[in-house]
Amino acid sequence: MSASLRWESMPSGVLSCVGTVVWNENTGSAVLIDPTDDASTFLDFVRENALKPKLLLLTHAHFDHAAGACDAGRSTGLVPHLHRDDWPLFNELPAWGAKFGLQAKAPDIAPVHVEHGETLEIEDGFRLQVLHTPGHTQGQVAYHFSSMGLVVVGDTLFHGSVGRTDLPGGDADQLVRSIQRHLYTLPDATVVVPGHGPHTSIGREKKSNPFVRAQ
Repeated sequence: MSASLRWESMPSGVLSCVGTVVWNENTGSAVLIDPTDDASTFLDFVRENALKPKLLLLTHAHFDHAAGACDAGRSTGLVPHLHRDDWPLFNELPAWGAKFGLQAKAPDIAPVHVEHGETLEIEDGFRLQVLHTPGHTQGQVAYHFSSMGLVVVGDTLFHGSVGRTDLPGGDADQLVRSIQRHLYTLPDATVVVPGHGPHTSIGREKKSNPFVRAQ
């Protein structure tokens, strides 16, 4: 792990979704991933630690992960990055929130597309790779920080479980392929930060996840 890079994941919002901040403690440059439906938790963390956000990333566009993205964008001056296959979901956030009795404002910031295999460089020695992992949604991605041994996976893979596939855009077979091809091929020691619940590791899930085993 790079000596100067740190990360912190925190639950926030009505569904206790987990968002993550990754930062360089030497420069203060930071990446904010999934500000949930209550971005204040992460904006407060950024302010209290004198961080300088450089990227705002979404793993996918479900309400509990993305409803706070525009608030976070306005506060940081950043545009949310999101795979284009989830842009329709992003634009329909108010309607999806209403299905669960939750309120969300219509997005007023258009997202930027992230591509599978793309490397996003924040500064020298601080970069991440985008992994397109459809199945939970069609635009679901993971963000892999190889120098830290860290991958933020949204709702694709959980500690002992996997993301649901019964919502529009879900595909169970596709989810399994995404996990086997793009997550289980990472080093076993890689820390997995899911969108809900505790952290895990690639090695643990390959060995004992009852839904998806390694090929």
